[in-house]
Amino acid sequence: MRTRFAPTPSGFLHIGNAYSFILTWIIARQNEGEIILRIDDIDSTRCRDEYLEDIFTTIDWLGLDFDNGPSGIDDFHKNWTQKLRYDRYQKAFDTLKEHGDLFACNCSRKEIYEQNENGIYTGKCTDLSLPFDTSDAAVRVKTTATPILLEDHFIGNLAIDLDEVMKDFIIRRKDGLFSYQLASLMDDEDDNVDFIVRGEDLIESTAAQIFLSNKLELPNFENVEFFHHPLLVDENGNKISKSDGADSIKELRAQGMTPQEIYNGFAEFFLGEEVEINSIDELLDIDFLGTDDYIEE
Repeated sequence: MRTRFAPTPSGFLHIGNAYSFILTWIIARQNEGEIILRIDDIDSTRCRDEYLEDIFTTIDWLGLDFDNGPSGIDDFHKNWTQKLRYDRYQKAFDTLKEHGDLFACNCSRKEIYEQNENGIYTGKCTDLSLPFDTSDAAVRVKTTATPILLEDHFIGNLAIDLDEVMKDFIIRRKDGLFSYQLASLMDDEDDNVDFIVRGEDLIESTAAQIFLSNKLELPNFENVEFFHHPLLVDENGNKISKSDGADSIKELRAQGMTPQEIYNGFAEFFLGEEVEINSIDELLDIDFLGTDDYIEE
């Protein structure tokens, strides 16, 4: 097994991030797997060094380890930033372009919502043949109504119609940056990742990446196994997101929260009952959600 922690340095990490890291670590260590720390900084406009530092601090504070990846901020900027992989993303982009799978679109977010109140793109620019260098234009990939089949170790099997949830999704933004769907896909392919743990909010993105993988005929990604875990939500039922506020681990740590409290909260969240966990290694003795049964020998 080869998996990864893949945080984005767009804010301070929260407990939901910690739970996902811990679950990834448990599954990998229970199955003698390898963990890569891959920090997804493709959106450089939101990346700040204090958020990068928070990633290293949080992983260390939680008592987690990884087998490959940056040792700190300087090492990350020098050897691991996604900026160093830009040519790889461009090559994939060019392949899709050559195959006629892409088109330029200058619709604004407001226009898209005016076309469809759900914010699903309607295909307005598909046949306009706008030049790819059109000012203030994004580049989209043409999707189809053919269902994307997703086999997941937790949620089971799904058939996802991208035209209903992410029609003609963007792979290069108006500012020239490549999308998460493309960059993360190519990184997983090149890093030989074969098991991905991520939140259930990314199911549609996973379907988009499977779609792109099929288009690009990527040999490694087609064998990836997925584990989409449930999300930790706030008192209003909303997904917890990165912030500078009270929900961040940084702030909770400053208030005196201990790693053991995180472990116990994690165990209760996934087991549905209170248990006492005093060390990270004790989590390896628990079969969370039947995890051991999910991994094929």
